[in-house]
Amino acid sequence: MVDTKTEVTKLRSERVRRGWSLLEVARRTGITPGDVSMVERGLRPAFPGWRRRLARAFQMSEQALFGDLP
Repeated sequence: MVDTKTEVTKLRSERVRRGWSLLEVARRTGITPGDVSMVERGLRPAFPGWRRRLARAFQMSEQALFGDLP
């Protein structure tokens, strides 16, 4: 398991706040719904390319969406 508490908290809460399903995030990013779910639950890291795509889809900076991840 990946220690990604920030990813889990911010990514999922932002998705839910906007009323987006996992399918909607997948449509906007090209990342599968299963992978988005795994990132949200801390079971898979958000790779740098995924972080960029997710931040772009949410119209947020990577830091705002993911915090200070390596």
